[in-house]
Amino acid sequence: MLAAAAPSAALADGAASTRNILLGAGLATYLIIQHNRKVHEKYAEDARQQAALESQNSNMQAAYSSERTAYTNARAEIVDLKREVAYQHSVIVQQLQVAMQSGFGSQPPTRVAAASYGPGKQVSMVSYGWGQV
Repeated sequence: MLAAAAPSAALADGAASTRNILLGAGLATYLIIQHNRKVHEKYAEDARQQAALESQNSNMQAAYSSERTAYTNARAEIVDLKREVAYQHSVIVQQLQVAMQSGFGSQPPTRVAAASYGPGKQVSMVSYGWGQV
């Protein structure tokens, strides 16, 4: 626009020339202000995006921390369950040893024969026990 206004300004008289210079300066000022406004809008948008990314990253860090804590708690629970199973196994082994020493395991298991119930119906029942307790 300045290049187009320059030839006409050279041909104009003093008042028009001054007017054209003032209009050109005003136009240049307006363009600089608009450019600066757009640049600042772009900077503000970039700052908003950066803040959103940092917020998302913070949320991801919090989620990771939460999942890590849950995993640690689950591992502790598994260790406790393994201890409980090992304890129960040791109790069962001790009870079997006591039973063997007392003679309960030395007798063969008894068998109960089938019994009939009702006219023509026979129910088969077999039970294996530890003998007389």
